[in-house]
Amino acid sequence: MIIPFFITSFIITFSVFGYGLLGYKILNLKEEKLNFGLNGILGLFFLSIISSYSHILFPHNYTHNLIIILVGICLIFILKHKYKANFRIHFRNFSIIFTLLFIAFIFAKTNEDYSYYHLPNSLQFAQQKLQFGLGNLNHGFKHISSLFMLKSLNYVPYFEHYLFNLTNFIFLVFLIQFIITEIYYNRESNTNFSLFFLTFFLILFLVKFSRIAEYGADIAGQIIMVFYLFFIIELLFNYDLDFKNRVNYLKLSLILLVFAITTKFILFIYSLYFLLIFFLLKNKISILKKFFEFRFFIILSLPVLFFLFFNFSSTGCVIYPIEFTCFSENFNWTLTSQTIDYLNFHYEVWSKGGKGPSFEVENQASYINSFNWIPHWISVYFFNKVSDYILVVFLITLIFTLFFIKEIFVVKKTHNKFNSKFILFYLCSIFIFLLWFFNFPTLRYAGYVIVFLLIISPFIYIFNDRINLQNKSAVKKISVLFMISFTVFFIKNSNRIYNELNIPDHSHHNFKNFPLYWDEDKEYKKIFIDGQRLYQTTGKCWSTPSVCVRSIDNLKISEYKNYIFYSIR
Repeated sequence: MIIPFFITSFIITFSVFGYGLLGYKILNLKEEKLNFGLNGILGLFFLSIISSYSHILFPHNYTHNLIIILVGICLIFILKHKYKANFRIHFRNFSIIFTLLFIAFIFAKTNEDYSYYHLPNSLQFAQQKLQFGLGNLNHGFKHISSLFMLKSLNYVPYFEHYLFNLTNFIFLVFLIQFIITEIYYNRESNTNFSLFFLTFFLILFLVKFSRIAEYGADIAGQIIMVFYLFFIIELLFNYDLDFKNRVNYLKLSLILLVFAITTKFILFIYSLYFLLIFFLLKNKISILKKFFEFRFFIILSLPVLFFLFFNFSSTGCVIYPIEFTCFSENFNWTLTSQTIDYLNFHYEVWSKGGKGPSFEVENQASYINSFNWIPHWISVYFFNKVSDYILVVFLITLIFTLFFIKEIFVVKKTHNKFNSKFILFYLCSIFIFLLWFFNFPTLRYAGYVIVFLLIISPFIYIFNDRINLQNKSAVKKISVLFMISFTVFFIKNSNRIYNELNIPDHSHHNFKNFPLYWDEDKEYKKIFIDGQRLYQTTGKCWSTPSVCVRSIDNLKISEYKNYIFYSIR
């Protein structure tokens, strides 16, 4: 089982590169040194567009997905000349990184929200084409993300839904390959700041985010933010970029920003970095003309339009759960305004520590008013989740400092324009942090990256004048840090797998189906409402066939031009 599991996962991941190469060709992003990791993320971006369009017409069933995989592999062999002589090196590095990290993809226990809305949504996209009013069936169907559309592309024969979590693993593989390539192959064209930034993030993800099952629907978008911020930093601090590369970096950063937002709309707050860059740019008119080139404008608009449309088709809100974007009174299949108001209130209370799996505060309206929530949030959330995260970040910084202690205490030799632009960058980071903190202060809601940046940026400022990462001896020390980080990654995952293998067969989250994750065997019954087939269950849907429904009270189903509409009578 483990060998077919590995080979299938490898082939699906490899096929993504074909769509990345196609993306470079369509967008005419000519760059001398292509990065296989960035190419993979662009491939996922284009696959999100393709899968969104195809879902309107077809379910993402076996035939659909096998065609997607085959086309991706064919595109690689057709377009790989872009890599020229470097293709073998990139492929070798990809194969090594994929193999070394694969241990993290072998897990029994999935994310706590997986059975709640990740799996049901992905399975819905795999087994059904577009349907309207799904938010009326289950609370989980109200949450739309391009990530679930991508997961549904992994629905293949034999493994079925057991490869849905592969998408999160793919994001990690592409991130690690991107960072390795920029540090070891492209570092001469990068700034010290961006190299420090990537180094710290690689260590962070190997040490802190070692368990793929914990990624849920939140970490993938923040991984995209790492790519996005790399280009933002290069645009801000790399004075050697010519006009062509500056435009390319701006285009790439905008694509990455849009992609991240379609995975989690909250990541919109990071658009402030792009506005900062645009404010500082010269030749704004010339650059704007490049943005409005027909091909680029269409490619950038499509994922936004699809994201808004699928939100609307599920809930009746263009951006759920923002009430003024909803059309509750205009269509009979949309969520009611009362439901939207209640859920919006619920999310705010929950994110500010007023609710949890086993508790909720009294007088919740008063709780979220002004700053009343902060003391309780500190007690129930800051300790221990935020505090533990901060300690990890400081520990990484401390270890890095010890490795470069001689260089750090050498008198700095340079002092340039880095100062003023760094201040602007850091002020922008503080503003983004405040937006996050006062609206949705939960780390998985766009918080991991901004908290990390606030802590690490001053240290990078100090290191920047003292450590030259272009130096071979510095790269050797970084290599040792990476090896230590991977050792921690490997030990944590090995220990986790050992513990999961020792869970009794009759217990939840056992590894009876090794290497496939544990899937609760839910009881359900087939029912028909208004001539349409549904599968009713209690509690979470898990892998119940689509369309999974819990409550059928007052449910009405209609059909128009071969599309299904669910409404409450």
